[in-house]
Amino acid sequence: MQQMLAVLFAMVLLGSTILGVNVMLIDKTETMLEAEASLTAVSLGQSMMDEIMTKSYDAITAAGTRVWDSTLFTAPGALGPSGAETGLVPLPDPSGLSDKWYNDVDDYNGYIRRASTPILGNFTVRDSVYYVSESNLNVKVNHQTSLKRIVVVVTHRNMRYSLYLYDLYIYRKFF
Repeated sequence: MQQMLAVLFAMVLLGSTILGVNVMLIDKTETMLEAEASLTAVSLGQSMMDEIMTKSYDAITAAGTRVWDSTLFTAPGALGPSGAETGLVPLPDPSGLSDKWYNDVDDYNGYIRRASTPILGNFTVRDSVYYVSESNLNVKVNHQTSLKRIVVVVTHRNMRYSLYLYDLYIYRKFF
């Protein structure tokens, strides 16, 4: 009887030790996957931001026109792809067609890209573009200005929080 209790106690002790080790390994794996996802998200987000920042300020400036009056820029409610651009770039964009077909910053307003990686699978990249006040860069306005805020948001199932990247595109009319 005593031997049976000793064996039972040893099995319980071994089982709880194995359970503790498994929990530790799972926690460590989750932490590694989240870190890998976060690093990949930073890379994808910065690549998206770099792509956007290579475009013209507005459709009118993409055509080579110098603009002295900001009311000539795209109206706030019309920010996003227009005309043929809408049909040429499916959303979500699986292959980065935006770089080829979008010609100005606000074409990326409402843009969604599915970025696939070999190890972690799919990431979602969402963009928004809006005008901000010239006196306070943190205030979104409902009229045209020479300042557009760009927000890139990257999400992935292994990340607890979405990654947000912000930048400001300034139309320099005097140089």
